[in-house]
Amino acid sequence: MNLGEAREGARLVVTATIGEDVSMQALRFGIGEGATITVGKNIAGGPVIILKNQMELAIGRQLARAIEVREAV
Repeated sequence: MNLGEAREGARLVVTATIGEDVSMQALRFGIGEGATITVGKNIAGGPVIILKNQMELAIGRQLARAIEVREAV
C-alpha cells in the first residue's frame, strides 16, 4: 500500500520509496525506510498529514503515492 491510500489514524512503517528524488525528499522529512509514522489526516485530492516525533508534516499527494508503507505491529 502507498501512503496516499492510508487511512486516518493508521500507524505505519515506511517500507520503500520509489525513485531517487522521492528518497531524497522523504529523507529530508525524516521518513526513510523503517521510519514509523502516524496518519493524522488524509485529505482527498490534497496532502496527507503525518505525525512523526511530535512533528506534523504535510506530504503532497504525488510524493505520498511514491512512499510504500505497511501497518505497524
